[in-house]
Amino acid sequence: MNILTHLRKRRTSRKFKQKTIPKVILNRILEAGRIAPSAHNSQPWFFVVLSNKEFKQKLQLNLMANTEKFVTSANIMLKKALEIMSQAPCVIFVYNTKVISRKLGFMGRPYTSIIDISEIQSIAAAIQNMHLVASALNIGFAWLVFPLLLEKQITKLLNTNYKLTAILALGYPLENAKPTTRKKLKEIVKFI
Repeated sequence: MNILTHLRKRRTSRKFKQKTIPKVILNRILEAGRIAPSAHNSQPWFFVVLSNKEFKQKLQLNLMANTEKFVTSANIMLKKALEIMSQAPCVIFVYNTKVISRKLGFMGRPYTSIIDISEIQSIAAAIQNMHLVASALNIGFAWLVFPLLLEKQITKLLNTNYKLTAILALGYPLENAKPTTRKKLKEIVKFI
């Protein structure tokens, strides 16, 4: 299968079978993230892989107890994301180690905003690699951001010192996700 065909078949999965993903498959997905391109080869990512059911349940209960402080629409989106996390056999928390920020943060503005962007772009490349490899291995994948509202609680429970950047829910898909519509190239591209 050529790469464009594979990219067109990639889907986000939000419902998963309760089937454990073998560690060898998880390692292949994580390896795809590890080898992603990064700004100045900084590799600013750190992954916490959670598949322990008891710990996942403890985390879920803690997070659900903290959802009420958000406005209604954010609360609804947050609860949906937490539900996806709770049913996923594996959740990967993606952290930014801020390696470039620590090295070059002394430069001050406007450099710090570029440094922040370069770290986020690098991590996004790692996540995209992971998503594509997961898809090729028939592993469903959802890239979640609303749980970042509860970053402090998550990071405390996971005992991690880095900046939480994304949460990935993985599992064998319960159903085939339907294709979504995409804008035409002429709507999103300007040639000069």
